[in-house]
Amino acid sequence: MAPKDGTIENGCWRIEVDQLNKRLLGAAFTGSLGGFVFGYDLGALSSATQSLRSQFDLSPAAFGPTISFSIWGTVLGSLLAGRLADGVKRGHLIAGCSLLYAIAGIGTTLPTRPEWPIFLTMRFLCGMAIGGFTVGCPLYLSELAPVALRGRVVSLFQIQVGLGVVVAFSAGLIFTHFKPTGDTWRLCLGTGAIPAAVLCLLMLFQSRRESNVPIRLIPSSLSIARRTVRDKSPHHEPLFRRSNARPILLATSIAIFNQLSGVNILLLYMLDILTSAGIGFALGHRYTVLISCLGLAMTLLGMVYVDRWGRKPLLLIGCAGMAVCLLCLGLAIPHRFAPFLYLLILIVYNVFFAFSQGTVVWVYLSELFPPGIRGAGQGYGASVHWITNAVLVSIFPVIQHASSGDIFYFFALMMVLQIGVILRWYPETRGTSLGSLLGR
Repeated sequence: MAPKDGTIENGCWRIEVDQLNKRLLGAAFTGSLGGFVFGYDLGALSSATQSLRSQFDLSPAAFGPTISFSIWGTVLGSLLAGRLADGVKRGHLIAGCSLLYAIAGIGTTLPTRPEWPIFLTMRFLCGMAIGGFTVGCPLYLSELAPVALRGRVVSLFQIQVGLGVVVAFSAGLIFTHFKPTGDTWRLCLGTGAIPAAVLCLLMLFQSRRESNVPIRLIPSSLSIARRTVRDKSPHHEPLFRRSNARPILLATSIAIFNQLSGVNILLLYMLDILTSAGIGFALGHRYTVLISCLGLAMTLLGMVYVDRWGRKPLLLIGCAGMAVCLLCLGLAIPHRFAPFLYLLILIVYNVFFAFSQGTVVWVYLSELFPPGIRGAGQGYGASVHWITNAVLVSIFPVIQHASSGDIFYFFALMMVLQIGVILRWYPETRGTSLGSLLGR
């Protein structure tokens, strides 16, 4: 029990409860900032698509691979981070990824020759850093959190993703207004180095504090402090073995279906879709800010309910809503509906995604694997997520050019299929210990 004076004693260290809670909240906030860099990169890339197309005179066949090149970097980054995560501190992994992104982000803006290959190289390195964030940050947050609040704490990562998208779209609108030239993409993508550099410094400072006083995030009402519980084992266990089949299959499923919702297609090519619907480029930029703000608000709402209702109910609600929206989008594009209807469909779609998949995916992945393989498992799930993402983003311009809106019928069908998969096979992880699937 805690002493009556409101302090906690454990051997040689003694900390005020209120001071401890502030420190814990600071750790959770810092650990989630990788999501902000991730979200800013997504929003900046979406804002820069048309500027990049004109800058490098890209055909549909070259445009998709150019946009997706950084996503292939995330595949490699998530695999490498998964191998490293079980052997190094999560904070050091996040700080290293931040430094890599800051350096590559600055390199993206430099007027080098040959310009296009250097651009692709820098974007690939940015992608590697983001892949590391999607492994390190959810693990870091899930290990800080108590069971009762784990969904909310890990969903801070997705909140930061949504916030980063909003800021990036807003910045893109400002850059387009004051500098409507082919160099807009440099400003959109290069400014991402700023939050990455800030995160690197904050994470190093946080890691130093944790080395002095290990801590664990807990509900303040409990007035209890505990030392951080780290997933350690005397040796690295192999991920791919029969006993791990269930969490591996679940991670594969949640990662693939997350991308088969079409979310990154609609995010990265949002401006292209809006302008093709007859909405002007400048007005389209304003609408991207509106859509991303509503998405962020719904992610916050999902954060409230993910530990009340559970992971499965949120996923089911989202899949049903997104399936209807994707079906409507497939009908709208070839029949040239009024531009307002495109906007309405995208708004409702993003509301359903943010409340469900956007809130749950990284929470669910961080909960599936047991100690000893949590880093490798998170890396595997993230890499499957990014491989699916990269393939879809690469081929979308060609498919859209050839068959207009048919791909959205496919995405709608995938959401209906996921409803059946969730009902039949997905376990509810709310209130369970990390990696407890093997014992159930």
